[in-house]
Amino acid sequence: MEKLNSAQQAMLKSHPCFLAASQDNQAAIYDSAYIKVLKKGELLQRRGDSASAYYGLFQGRIKVNAVNAEGKTFTLKYVQPGVWFGEISLLDGIARTHDCEAIEPCQVIMIPKAAFENHVMNDLKALQILSKQLCQRVRNAMNLAEQMTIQSLPERLAARLLELYAETGEQLHVNQQDIAHLLGVSRQSVSKLLILWSEQGWIQLDYHKIVVQQPDQLKALCTSAPVPFN
Repeated sequence: MEKLNSAQQAMLKSHPCFLAASQDNQAAIYDSAYIKVLKKGELLQRRGDSASAYYGLFQGRIKVNAVNAEGKTFTLKYVQPGVWFGEISLLDGIARTHDCEAIEPCQVIMIPKAAFENHVMNDLKALQILSKQLCQRVRNAMNLAEQMTIQSLPERLAARLLELYAETGEQLHVNQQDIAHLLGVSRQSVSKLLILWSEQGWIQLDYHKIVVQQPDQLKALCTSAPVPFN
């Protein structure tokens, strides 16, 4: 197992949950961490796997997929560098619910299950921080359900582009099919809107990339205020 370099250690040591833990637990967490390298197309986990680690994406991008009864794959979200995930199955003991696939070469910080259970779940302060993070994810999920129910497609599409824009900057490394999967609609419906916005100069369409040129125009479409996180 590959140990963490200085930059990877810095990401690990900046995690609010680990910072809240006792010094002994922090030391044990840092000592247990290692790096997992994924090639493009390689899976970090499969649906149905037992939870073996808590993940922190240091480099690359990962997409979270679901597969329907016909075997068709749908992308639910993209994980960007700096994001920690995978704690739910560690907390409730239930198998992983989704596939996680590297869409480019990735480096993932791994906190083994035993270290997570012994030094995070058994540390009250660390567990309190983790609980707050989970509450925010619930709010995010409720906001998404609300968007699917009451918002128009232009508003939902604009909101998702702005979400990606906030995470990665003006260049969104996603294609139109990816966006359609995220919204649960046809590629044709997404394409019509993106072409219109491109003609208006709001965005620029490129191969496997969307460049946001006028985010304020997209924000103007988002009339439904989300549930606040705080």
